[in-house]
Amino acid sequence: MAKNTNKPANDSKRYNAYTVREFERNGAADHDWMRIGVAFPHKDGKGFDVMLQAVPVDGKVVLRLHEPKENATQE
Repeated sequence: MAKNTNKPANDSKRYNAYTVREFERNGAADHDWMRIGVAFPHKDGKGFDVMLQAVPVDGKVVLRLHEPKENATQE
């Protein structure tokens, strides 16, 4: 059995994991998105590895495709 190194393949897409809190600001609904981890699709496309640094109180995790900032430096 292959060893899982928790590193994505170079061609894998990365998803950011968020918890989203809704609150009221100046009488209107607003949202606070807090990044709590990442997810990488399996090579066969049938699942994800999800790595969380926090767990949301309401149990809901939102996954969004990672879109790098244009001026961000890559390590």
